[in-house]
Amino acid sequence: MVLELVAEGLENKEIGHRIGLSEQAVKEHVSALLRRLAVRNRAALAEIATELKIAGTTDLRPEWLSYIYQRSQVMSAVVRGPDHIFVSANNAFRRAAGSDDIVGRRFIDVFPANAHGVPILDEVLATGQPKVLHEIPGRWLRLNAVDDGFADVSLQPLPGPETGISIAVVDVTEQVRHRKAHTELSPEGLALLDLVPSGVVVLDARGAVLKVNRAAKSLLGAGPYENVSADSAGPYKLRDAATGRELPPVAVALARVLAGEPVRDLRVRMFLPALGRDAAVRIDAEPVTAAEGNVRGVVASINEVVQESVSA
Repeated sequence: MVLELVAEGLENKEIGHRIGLSEQAVKEHVSALLRRLAVRNRAALAEIATELKIAGTTDLRPEWLSYIYQRSQVMSAVVRGPDHIFVSANNAFRRAAGSDDIVGRRFIDVFPANAHGVPILDEVLATGQPKVLHEIPGRWLRLNAVDDGFADVSLQPLPGPETGISIAVVDVTEQVRHRKAHTELSPEGLALLDLVPSGVVVLDARGAVLKVNRAAKSLLGAGPYENVSADSAGPYKLRDAATGRELPPVAVALARVLAGEPVRDLRVRMFLPALGRDAAVRIDAEPVTAAEGNVRGVVASINEVVQESVSA
């Protein structure tokens, strides 16, 4: 408590009045703090106290303080005002910017390739609400070259008359690239699907069409293919095979599969615009999961059901 009040600039008598101690007792506390923190005067003690407030404890060794902020591998900075001018940046942030001279400059001038971040900073400044963003694409100096990457970003508005934002950035580029390398179908894998006699359609987690194999194109047409939605499915006029009634929006079924629920032997009637006729088809859809268990897409098979006539 005494250390915090010293940081506020209070004299011993004022501190004693505030916390109910004699001026002499406060003087002894201050002397003990000077010895413990190895500083010579109250000004240096106040500076240490302010830094310790950032760490959230007064039990840290003074030599650790620079590692918490300045030498941290987490990219940290503070911007101030509507132009988001840098007032502070640690070593990691300056390395990412490719310059030691960023204090006093606008965010957009330091990172012109990351202009998409400015509206987000504007929002945090206007609302006063913190924001945490995951795997945000960006471009900065990483591994000694300017490169596209991904980052987790924490934005914390700062109180006071001069509004500001504390920015903390963690580079997650390698994790994202590693995950994508293990979850996306390779060009070779997609090409092999053309050898499959059944119609196969591959979608990603957004419902975007990644692949329509040769057999599926013979039914659905050559494309181009839009994201799966009620609008894009409209021309196919999907109906229940048994009743002829219109089916629920295709997005509902897609959401079920993306939630991990497979579709088995779904019989529908649909209009095939490429062939100009109706057809009875069987649809099976299987969610595709990544190593960590998240659904990353859907593989669906679509096959026309040919009704053979029975001779008397």
